[in-house]
Amino acid sequence: MKKLCEDIANAIGNAIRGYIGADGGERILYMGADGTPTAMIDDVAERAALHVLKNDGRSLRLVSEEMGDVILGTNPEFDIVLDPLDGTYNALRGIPFYSVSIAIGKNDLSQIYYGYVKNLVTGDVYAAERDRGAFLNGEKIRVSTRKDTDAYCASIYGCAFARDFLNQNGKKVRLLGSAALELCYVASQKLDAFLDVRSRLRVTDVAAGKLIVEEAGGVVTDDFGVQLNNPLTIKERVNIMASNGRIHDDLLARLREWNK
Repeated sequence: MKKLCEDIANAIGNAIRGYIGADGGERILYMGADGTPTAMIDDVAERAALHVLKNDGRSLRLVSEEMGDVILGTNPEFDIVLDPLDGTYNALRGIPFYSVSIAIGKNDLSQIYYGYVKNLVTGDVYAAERDRGAFLNGEKIRVSTRKDTDAYCASIYGCAFARDFLNQNGKKVRLLGSAALELCYVASQKLDAFLDVRSRLRVTDVAAGKLIVEEAGGVVTDDFGVQLNNPLTIKERVNIMASNGRIHDDLLARLREWNK
């Protein structure tokens, strides 16, 4: 699984290099399976990944942002949930924060057993295997131990809630533009929490990062505190709250209060 993910990530990195911060990559080609416009850079990234998977030869089901569900072979062994370029806008603008996200499993988010996210700018690789821990460049990582509710740092998507959160004493909010990487930042203590409550994320955005956070000792739920078991389909939309676990209940309480 690791070798396959590495090959996919390397192919994508090479394919999109000429489009980073350059004209042409933003040109809309068609409406993707997820219901949003597909830019040239996204299409190039996805086709590079598909080429690797076809050459691999194994039968599998691919769930990807632009193509949707694609069956390779006749008897799929597993599902691959792929976001070939998470942070498209950043890449197009030359903002150095975008990634490839690959998750491997079956049926739904609760059955992902391998997650891989590569920062396509720095080359950093976050990976996790079910019940074997989470790693950054081969070194084991853990979530932060911070529990002081006046000091933690979170990435929050949901404008009004983020504004109210930011106005509270000591709170720090960062919005970086790549959900997969931001989840990995929770796993590696750079962030204490990541929330997206806009009902806009897809399973392709979070499948790999969810496992990486959990294997690093964190907690991942929806915005009501319920475990995520969304089916692996591009049509599904997800609200997510990922944290170091110590501040999870506090965040849920603040969100409930805000929603009143």
